[in-house]
This record gives sequence, structure tokens and C-alpha cells, in this order.
Amino acid sequence: MNTDHPLHTAAVQTSHRAAIDGQLRSYQRRKLRERLARQNPHRLTGEAAEILRFALIWAPYGGAPAEEVFQKFGMAPHRFVDKLWQTVEEAGYDVRITREFAAVYTTVSSRP
Repeated sequence: MNTDHPLHTAAVQTSHRAAIDGQLRSYQRRKLRERLARQNPHRLTGEAAEILRFALIWAPYGGAPAEEVFQKFGMAPHRFVDKLWQTVEEAGYDVRITREFAAVYTTVSSRP
């Protein structure tokens, strides 16, 4: 007698897939942080390093919330994004890393 029901099997497969996807995202974030650390020729310190770390932490969640940005850095989100991109540009990070940030931290061309 087969006790496996097709719906139960599908649910188990879906839950395993979700767990694997979560582990994969975690691995990718860790590898991105490690790559950033290795590629950082200037060994950023101070506010630039903090902005970069903060952006990395929040990137998987769609970017840093405005309240967190203000609380941590005392600046508006658009200023944070400007400083982030300035830091990325100065450090000379590779295309993949800039794409990771570009997916989340976009600049606004027309600001008051």
C-alpha cells in the first residue's frame, strides 16, 4: 500500500525547494561580501565602509528602509544612494557587484 499522496509529495518537494533557494541566496550573499572584501584595493574605512556594509546587509530585502538609513547615517535615502554609488565607483568593484547594487539601489536623476 502506497501512503504517499501526490499532494503531500508536491508539498514536501516545494518546501525542500524553498529551503534550498534560501540556502542558495545566503551563500550568494556571503560570497558577494567575501568578494567585496578581497576586491577592495583601498581598504575602505569610516563612513564609506559602513555605507557599503549597510547596503550589503539590506540588499537582499530590497534595500535599506528610509528610517534605518536616517537612524544609522542621519541622511535621506537619496543621499545614501549617492554616497553608496560614489563609494562603489571609487573602489572600482566589478560589474557583477555593481549589478547587484543596481537592482536595489537606483539613483534618481531629477532631484530638487
